[in-house]
Amino acid sequence: MGEPKERSVPGPQQLRQQEKHEEKLEAIREQVAQGKLVIRKMTAAERKRYPPREPGQQPRSRRSR
Repeated sequence: MGEPKERSVPGPQQLRQQEKHEEKLEAIREQVAQGKLVIRKMTAAERKRYPPREPGQQPRSRRSR
């Protein structure tokens, strides 16, 4: 069998994106703690309309053609 793939070292742009992502998540956590934002469960209709994606699958486009 082949050797396991080594993870590449993230570049500066990827690090900045990761930092920005973490900042956004922290802002969401703060809003939830303050009661300014509520995260609710999906309804059955929403789960049917937006099924879970497989790992590695590309996000859906927001634009309709």
